[in-house]
Amino acid sequence: MVAILTRIFGLEHLSLAEDVVQEALGRALQTWPFYGVPKNPSAWLMRASRNLALDVVRREKVFRNKQAEIIHVMDRPSLAPDETIFTEHEIADDRLRMIFVCCHPAIPPEAQIALALNTLCGFNIPEISRAFLTSEAATAKRLTRAKQKIREAGIAFEIPTGQELVQRLDVVLAALYLLFNEGYKASSGDKLVREEICYEAIRLAGLLAEHPIGACPKTHALLALMLLNAGRIPSRVDGHGNLVRLEEQDRTRWDRARIGAPRSRCLRQCLRRAVDAARHRGR
Repeated sequence: MVAILTRIFGLEHLSLAEDVVQEALGRALQTWPFYGVPKNPSAWLMRASRNLALDVVRREKVFRNKQAEIIHVMDRPSLAPDETIFTEHEIADDRLRMIFVCCHPAIPPEAQIALALNTLCGFNIPEISRAFLTSEAATAKRLTRAKQKIREAGIAFEIPTGQELVQRLDVVLAALYLLFNEGYKASSGDKLVREEICYEAIRLAGLLAEHPIGACPKTHALLALMLLNAGRIPSRVDGHGNLVRLEEQDRTRWDRARIGAPRSRCLRQCLRRAVDAARHRGR
């Protein structure tokens, strides 16, 4: 939702998009226990965020120059309450764009990962500061400066091309790897393994691997590595919450479906593209 609203509002209003989404989630927590969970929760949340955003657009002078354009994109009254407002293709592309925005070279390297964890994965400042072994004040300043840099540099909400893509893709893959690592052995919290973070990293890497821009050997290789390790998550922790060494894990609990076909498919894609690239260079 943050990625979609940022694309519509413009990157300079990233904080506003985050505030609108937080307000929509807050309203869900207040109303769903009494009225029940909607038939399509994601559509409800997106519609609530959209309505809040439209209120802001109509109220704030800063949007006056592009108010009509924003309202045209967002205001689709013909949809039924439970219908999705944006297609899965739009959502996937917006998520990918946000990954590349977070890893833009104009943003200081130490802030890129922090911004990705905060924006894409919902990590709060205490969680990020513990992951980086820094103070909460330092983390807050890092995020503030990163968002300020986005506004000042006029960074475009797009997936780069050419040499700029090559330079930024490595940072994006590093961010996804560190995200998976944080879930695979959490640096904070009550659980040593946070599988939801691992699966989020896998989802984002999968989006990147499916996109023509990011479908290269190193993307498929990283996705295969994630799937291989994620398949062992069910046996990584014992009944007391302690980590279990590989040789002592119960292999009958491994997720064979995640380890097998998807990982093999990723490796085949990796090898095929590597061979194609080698042939291309040979010409």
